[in-house]
Amino acid sequence: MSNIKEFKDQNGNVLAHAAIPDGYVTGGSLNDGFQHESVPFFITAHAVNNDKKIMIFGLSDEKFTTYRNDMIKMTLKAMADVKWNSIRDFIEPEDYLYQFASAMSQLQLTPVGEADLPSICGQNPEQAYKEFIAPYEAAIQRDAQLGTDTKLNNTICRSFMRRYSAKTKNGDDCTVVAGMDYQGVEYYSSVPGMEFMGGMMGSLFASKKKDPNSSKKFGHGTPCDAIEWGAKNKFLMMSPKEYEQEAFEAFFEFVSTFHMDDALRQRYYDLIAQRVQMRLQETMQFQGIAQANMQSLMFNQQRLTQTLAQNSASMSAGIMDSWNKKMASDSRISQARSEATLGVNTYQNSYGQNVQVSVAADHVYQNQYGDVYGVSGNAPDQDILNKLQWTELEKK
Repeated sequence: MSNIKEFKDQNGNVLAHAAIPDGYVTGGSLNDGFQHESVPFFITAHAVNNDKKIMIFGLSDEKFTTYRNDMIKMTLKAMADVKWNSIRDFIEPEDYLYQFASAMSQLQLTPVGEADLPSICGQNPEQAYKEFIAPYEAAIQRDAQLGTDTKLNNTICRSFMRRYSAKTKNGDDCTVVAGMDYQGVEYYSSVPGMEFMGGMMGSLFASKKKDPNSSKKFGHGTPCDAIEWGAKNKFLMMSPKEYEQEAFEAFFEFVSTFHMDDALRQRYYDLIAQRVQMRLQETMQFQGIAQANMQSLMFNQQRLTQTLAQNSASMSAGIMDSWNKKMASDSRISQARSEATLGVNTYQNSYGQNVQVSVAADHVYQNQYGDVYGVSGNAPDQDILNKLQWTELEKK
């Protein structure tokens, strides 16, 4: 077996380790900066046999998210530093591998075979799945604390490779082998109503109930708010047809030992933890704003209700006042018409009763017994009225 070698960038920083035969020129590069919400950077390592024109590549983490929930897409616009390039439509794992192989080789490829990939993940599938799913389980717990019941649907961890035939620009036969440690998860919220983005996953508006015809094939399950998919590692080998056997052996040794440098991987995890904390604080701010908005809405609704009640009472009082005035006016008009018809005027005695007296009377009096008298002409002298104990009545 070949010796384990260090793969360094142009500044001498160690990026990865893998077995490769002597005679290969090795190197690498660090692509710093978040490619995805949970991929703070990735590395590329290469080993090239210039004499035989054999090239071998190893690339670390790449991930994409497909959102099936439109409300999440809308919420993303309110979040800081969203990696829009990592949001794309889901494609099948085989298509994803083919796109990678075509982009790296720059050749027209024809698939001729498929096999399991003997990578570290491929050799230890249970451990690979455990490491893959752990961040999502932690995210589910964080979401639960924030009031979102997030659940996982279909998951996948699959290490596979494909062999392709191709021709170089010179028309020479060429063999290309591409492989990847493919990983993915579907998730959704089972909480009805609106929730806010939380942790790594989060969700908005619960998905519909599970479709009884939902596919168990990854990328096609329901309910589903979002799919995260990609590769922990990707590999590629290009070799002239005549050296393919030698290239296969070197490629398999490289793939079975390739891993990111431990110190760099720790930095990778630290950056993810910082990102998660930032999103957690952002989520709590969203919830605080939402709660404040809800309280303001309730206050405004209460104030509006009070205003409407006051306006209604004022309007009702106005209507009743107008009605009472109309009734009083109608009563006076009716009384006037009645008096004119009967030739009488109406007076109110000391008991509050209405009494009618001929219009011929210029003055109307009530004695101590309640009897009413009409007098034409001048009013009697006050001394006479006092002796008679008469009280003059006013016309209504």
